[in-house]
Amino acid sequence: MSTVDLDPSLVDTGTYTSRQRRHLIDVSFLISLLALLALMLPAGLVLPQFSDLGRPATLMGLALFLVWLLARAHPRLATRGPQPMRWAVAAYLTSFMISYAAGLYRSMPSIEASGADRAMLACLAFLGPMVAFADGVPNRQRLDSVIQTMVFAASGMAFIGILQATMGIDLAAYIKVPGLINLSDYGGGIPEAGSSRSGVASTAAHYIEFGALMAMILPFGVHMARFAERGIARQASAVATVLILAAIPMTVSRTGTLALLVTLIVMIPFWNWRMRYNLGLPFLALMAALAVIRPGLLGSVTGLFSNWGNDPSVQGRKDDYEIVGYFFSQRPWFGRGQGTFIPSVYTFLDNQWLGHVVSGGIVGVATLAGLHLTAIVLAVMAFRRSTKPADRHLCGCLITVQLVAIVVEGTFDALSFTTFVAVLSVVTGCAGALWRLLHPSRQIRTQGPGAVQHDRGGEPVPAPKTSVKA
Repeated sequence: MSTVDLDPSLVDTGTYTSRQRRHLIDVSFLISLLALLALMLPAGLVLPQFSDLGRPATLMGLALFLVWLLARAHPRLATRGPQPMRWAVAAYLTSFMISYAAGLYRSMPSIEASGADRAMLACLAFLGPMVAFADGVPNRQRLDSVIQTMVFAASGMAFIGILQATMGIDLAAYIKVPGLINLSDYGGGIPEAGSSRSGVASTAAHYIEFGALMAMILPFGVHMARFAERGIARQASAVATVLILAAIPMTVSRTGTLALLVTLIVMIPFWNWRMRYNLGLPFLALMAALAVIRPGLLGSVTGLFSNWGNDPSVQGRKDDYEIVGYFFSQRPWFGRGQGTFIPSVYTFLDNQWLGHVVSGGIVGVATLAGLHLTAIVLAVMAFRRSTKPADRHLCGCLITVQLVAIVVEGTFDALSFTTFVAVLSVVTGCAGALWRLLHPSRQIRTQGPGAVQHDRGGEPVPAPKTSVKA
């Protein structure tokens, strides 16, 4: 734990508290639970009479947004001091609401109106964990506990996918939760006979989503394998990292392979030569083992890129640009309304950026990019402040995951997949939390009522303005 976690925080006259305080259920616990539910429960399990918004993880995201709003309204619960992540979230939510209003203004048909309502709820579920994490995690130890939970949950997801690919056993089909039903339009994790699909999906909604998730969480597995406090946690994280890495080729997905390449390229500068050697040898050994266990698997993965020009899915993505240009020319600034471009009515856009161009216009694309760039900038600022190897490596992981998300959002409609949304929300909020916890000012580091100060008469006074330096 960082020594600054012991900073005393004035709560009331003569009363102090510490950021090291522990509660049975706090924001860190709720976000850890959200990551566990998102990664381990099959994507099709929802509450009865609900769409995919009825997933427990999605409902928890909505609840976290409500909790954050209530905390902001309470003078003793709100986290004081600047938090750039709040501004990025506010900008994205504002653009979303304006786009929603623009859709209503053009008199949408009922199916588009339902899609717009669903998109608004999905947006709040996306932003809830983000701001709750950025403002609500009290110390570095609790932040690490969230990352550790996410890595272990991802390893469970990877294990299910590996079993699907190597033995044809779909453990996800046996996961049943009382009170939840399985959506009929969600297929199994294993490709059906005669299907053109060759990759497995584990508990995700699609094998492309599965591959992207594994590549995004991989650097955090490496981080915990090296910097976890306890030896048993480091060893367990190392095993989890191997499972996550092994699952990526099982998806037989261009998106997963591309995301892995981006992860390795961006993370290598954050590793010293010893760490590169320690990671490189197991990586080569794992690839050799996969070639033996599943002959032809690596050839199938490389074939996805060698036959690029003749792939109908690639050609279909190229054809999308003409359709997007037509709709964009009609409403370039705020789009036709988020959630109103119904795939069954118009066409599937396997590109989140193009989807935002159509539905949210220039402003929607700019604010989505703003979320990613804000997280990257905050991680860079935290990197410049940090002096410990663990802090600097975690900053590298946070930078990497945002760059991976930017890339994969160009290969499939990522924000339509609830597991991807949950994980992206958590790691983006983590950048805001780490920026706050590494800030030199105690007024900004402190979570909760710790920013309250009093004058000589004991009356509360506003928190002083603090200049924010990188």
